Amino acid sequence: MDEDVTPLEDEIVQAFVIETNKKGCFVRLARHIEGRATLTELCNGFLPDPTASFPPGRLVVGKIKSINPVQNKSKNSKSSIRFKVDLDMRESTLLDTKKALKFEDIELQSKHKGTVTRVESYGVFVQIENSKVSGLTHLSECSDNFVKNLATLYSPGDPVKVLVIKKDDEEKKIGFSMKASHFEDDEDSEDDSSMEGSEEEKEEVEEGEQMLLDGDLEDLDSDDENYGSKLAARMAKTEPHNALDRSHDEDSSQSGSGSDSESESDSEDDENKTPALDTNVGFDFGFNGTGSSGEAKTKHHESSDESDSSDSDSDDEDETGKGTSHKSRKKQAQRRREEQEISKREIALADGTADENPETAGDFERLLAGDPNSSELWIRYMAFHLSLADIPAARLVANKALDRIEFREEGEKLNVWTALLTLEHKYGNEESLRKTIERACGQNNPKQVYLRVCEILEKDMSSPETVARADAMYSKMCSKFKSKKKTWLAHLSYLSKQSRYEEAHSLLKRALLSLAPYKHAETMAKFAQMEYEFGSPERARTLFDGILAKYPKRLDLFFVYVDKEVKFGGNYQTARSLLETKIENGKLSDKQVKSVFKKWYTLEELHGDEESMEHVKETARKYVQRTTSN
Repeated sequence: MDEDVTPLEDEIVQAFVIETNKKGCFVRLARHIEGRATLTELCNGFLPDPTASFPPGRLVVGKIKSINPVQNKSKNSKSSIRFKVDLDMRESTLLDTKKALKFEDIELQSKHKGTVTRVESYGVFVQIENSKVSGLTHLSECSDNFVKNLATLYSPGDPVKVLVIKKDDEEKKIGFSMKASHFEDDEDSEDDSSMEGSEEEKEEVEEGEQMLLDGDLEDLDSDDENYGSKLAARMAKTEPHNALDRSHDEDSSQSGSGSDSESESDSEDDENKTPALDTNVGFDFGFNGTGSSGEAKTKHHESSDESDSSDSDSDDEDETGKGTSHKSRKKQAQRRREEQEISKREIALADGTADENPETAGDFERLLAGDPNSSELWIRYMAFHLSLADIPAARLVANKALDRIEFREEGEKLNVWTALLTLEHKYGNEESLRKTIERACGQNNPKQVYLRVCEILEKDMSSPETVARADAMYSKMCSKFKSKKKTWLAHLSYLSKQSRYEEAHSLLKRALLSLAPYKHAETMAKFAQMEYEFGSPERARTLFDGILAKYPKRLDLFFVYVDKEVKFGGNYQTARSLLETKIENGKLSDKQVKSVFKKWYTLEELHGDEESMEHVKETARKYVQRTTSN
């Protein structure tokens, strides 16, 4: 594109990719024009790795959606960018030659196809197809009949047909109508008017009316023994059944008005039973002087045996009808539930809540396309497959994660390796676990890998076999990394948690022989803390006293000693005496003494009283006088 040319909307242009990240694909159309296409507008299908598909320097083609002029606030700004455009690079958009409709192109009384975008209590919002024009269909214009709840008829995404009934050019507002009566003469309105009855049904109703008017049922004799079955067979040819039943019952009631009292009493008894044919109809043809469906009453003149047989037949038909209607209602309820689930899913995808709780493999792939370096997402993806008992798929996800996470993200890769090691420990065998450890050591710090493996084994101490495996792994780690303090401390902590104190003390001696001398003090202090927490406070005091006797100026270790004594020893007087003795006998600098007094005063504030706090102040004053006099 030339530098002096201004971009136009809906123009198809070429551009070079500058960068692709989770915010989209950024391109340059010319020296003064830059653009961006979101990840969803790069391709019609799913892109597992947009960065690889659209690398920097690639030539792409897109359609301009909108143009945003750039205003340089600073006069001395050297930026040459004057326009930033939004692009759509999907093939369906590029191949679509239809010109988008604008507000000016829409006329009153014109009909359009559209899509429901929002459903409210007062109406439905619809966007016209192939345009950005939206309008409101008021509640009174949504149907020819009264609708109490629009949500039962329409959902976001439903395709509809609308008639433009209002148009405000000043406020750019449009009003629609979706009444079916507006679209009866349309060629494609057969499906839309299916709820109101098809043409075939109307023709059948008219044929039934004409049959009754022409006296087509007059050849049936009501005294015939097979009267009921013949009538049902004749009625099966026409619809609706209820209208024919009522018309025949009216004829039979008129013909049977002169019968004897015996038949009248039988008919009265039959009325209390389930009738062979339903007379509560919904159609009113208005012959024989009847004005409503409720005015026609049935009077049968058959014998009691015939009445019982016809009743049983009708009961069977009613049961069959009930079974069919019950199945139909179940299917409709299931269909409504499926539609509601789809609607909820679409809403969750639209407002972003689906990203918080992914439920399908597609959800995970979509999230990982935007953040491929997140070990948390990959591990959740693995857990998703494990919840479906698909262990091979979980392994494939782990290997895929190790390939896609950048090599700089060492911590993220190690987290995925830890998840894979846990999977092999629980669902694999010793051979698969060994091979996975070797692979992990080849791509990570071996010491960190062994620490993670030992931690995994330590959490699963369900049987003597697992304890033996953990012991062997800890021993192997310590022999493999003899000079590493962290491995020895992990092994000491493991033994202390299991109350294996003799083994822990013998291991401490081995650790002090293997470690460098400058690591001894901290190693022993850590082990003393473990004794406070899991073992005996007496052994812990002995260890700390020996450490402080050798390193009297290590206040950091001394303060840890005091804190552990307060937390686990439960004897505040011992902690006070330790602090007071340190001030009187310790050869400390003025700065160190100040730190000890501060620690002591803080301890008295938390666990002492006014008298003990005053004692600390008095001791500090005496120390200052003694040091200044000397």
